[in-house]
Amino acid sequence: MSVKFQVTLREDMAEELKSAAARLGVPLAQLIRETMAAKLRDVKAAKPRDPFAWMDGLADLDETDLASRVDEILYRDASVH
Repeated sequence: MSVKFQVTLREDMAEELKSAAARLGVPLAQLIRETMAAKLRDVKAAKPRDPFAWMDGLADLDETDLASRVDEILYRDASVH
């Protein structure tokens, strides 16, 4: 069974898709389906991201005042994580 979707793309992306489909000699709809299938396979295969991975090695720091500076140390790069 198929389900029909309507998707709005930026003009440049639509043109790139049309060009790629023409180069590959496949219908645009086929290229979109195959691209989505590949992305979904990647998503399924991807391991969940560990939100605490950036803390690896934190206990090995040479700093001895971790307890008194816990907020500074844990949240100094919060915008990156």
